[in-house]
Amino acid sequence: MLITVRVAVILGFAFVAAVLAATLMVADGNSWPKALFAAGAAFGAVLTVANTFIGPST
Repeated sequence: MLITVRVAVILGFAFVAAVLAATLMVADGNSWPKALFAAGAAFGAVLTVANTFIGPST
């Protein structure tokens, strides 16, 4: 197995948060570089928090 279900869920949450952050930034009228920076920050933040809350892999 390449990745576990736990890793897939964590990456899925982080990806959705990044897409939402970029979409909201562009909809607010910001430039693409600002939107991508916000997406990267959201991805990293959600990745860290989800990894902490979902718990250790067995």
